[in-house]
Amino acid sequence: MKILNEPIKVMVIFNTDGKIEPVKFRLEDKVVKIEKIMKTYEESIVGNTRIVFVCLHNGKDIFELKYEVDSKIWYLFKK
Repeated sequence: MKILNEPIKVMVIFNTDGKIEPVKFRLEDKVVKIEKIMKTYEESIVGNTRIVFVCLHNGKDIFELKYEVDSKIWYLFKK
């Protein structure tokens, strides 16, 4: 996996129970649909909380998305 840490546009579902589910995101000029969220966890670096989503696309491509809670910015962290 390659570390990118680039801000990206993400389409998400915010459930009534507070759960966040990313559906798809834009990578360059392509739309990448998320088939499955394999893992979700929180990390806190220097007081900055991020929710990390390890996602599967096309049955083989793994992407790591991070949602920064304070700034509300999505990042494509690993590709």
